[in-house]
Amino acid sequence: MPFLKHLGLLLFSASFAAGAAEIPLTQADLLGTWQIEKESVNADGSGARGLNTTWTFRNDGTMEGISQENDSHARIEQLKAVLNYSVEDGKLKKQAAPGRSKMETCAATAKDGNKMVLKCQSIYFFMTKK
Repeated sequence: MPFLKHLGLLLFSASFAAGAAEIPLTQADLLGTWQIEKESVNADGSGARGLNTTWTFRNDGTMEGISQENDSHARIEQLKAVLNYSVEDGKLKKQAAPGRSKMETCAATAKDGNKMVLKCQSIYFFMTKK
């Protein structure tokens, strides 16, 4: 009986690890414009906040982010930033903020055709390539 408990625990651990698997990225995977539909602290997208943001990855190692705010009470209607990025060890490394040298590492947790989920620190970005 203890063997079955250990086997069950091992299978549970293996299935959890498989769900958290990272998918290696190349620069070719990223190039182009991605619409970020939502962001969530949960890998399954539950409790997500909708976004109207695009990230455009260029071949020169820069990415342009544009966020459009639809709230009439927002202080800023549109926010635009150009950041440096690279792909290292199958992960996206992007500048955390314009003008800063700190880099943030993001890993793809799902990729299917023109859909991708990126985990950057503790936030998941659910994206579709335009």
